[in-house]
Amino acid sequence: IGMDNYAAGRACGELVVKAIPDGGKVLLTIGRLEQDNSKYRRQGVIDVLLGRDRTASYYKEQPDAWDPVDGEIVGDKYTIAATLTDQGKPEVALSKAEDALNAYSDLRAMVGLFEYNPPALYQALKKSEKLGQVAIIGFDENDVTLQAIKDGFCIGTVVQNPYMYGYESVRVLHDLLSGNQSVIPESKYIDIPPRSITKDNVDEFWEDLRAKKGQ
Repeated sequence: IGMDNYAAGRACGELVVKAIPDGGKVLLTIGRLEQDNSKYRRQGVIDVLLGRDRTASYYKEQPDAWDPVDGEIVGDKYTIAATLTDQGKPEVALSKAEDALNAYSDLRAMVGLFEYNPPALYQALKKSEKLGQVAIIGFDENDVTLQAIKDGFCIGTVVQNPYMYGYESVRVLHDLLSGNQSVIPESKYIDIPPRSITKDNVDEFWEDLRAKKGQ
């Protein structure tokens, strides 16, 4: 039971396209790329921007097809300027985002693929007085990210659904204990799809999130 991180990455890529439909230079930021969820999430963004019609299974069948981490990745409309990793350290994410804004004066969008990355991008842009000039695309539902969406500085964020992870887990366990084996799909995987949160639905989402947290 979980989310397809490649599909989540593609959803982020679609938000980039929404933010800068004419194309341009894009920066990706992520904690680390050693684990599969990170690799698939990043690749999903890239594939949308480069116009590739693929699924996660493509990379399982073609293990040499992953795009390199170092250097630019150039497409017809979009260029991935760099992928910055920070090993899970928000302070490093902020420092690298600040450095990137100095190194790439022509950035049009910055994508933060771990929960703390979008707030780091927001702070870096605010410090450099470039809020509103470079689009932010986020992942997960940090309060700073959601407020930036409300304020018009972040085009949107792609979120998981941990509530449904728990709900479906209990439902499946209940059915199994009741003798219902059919609850397990042939794939052995139950997909809880990602959701895109934008200015159109951020208020409703945030209200529901607070209610689920008892806030």
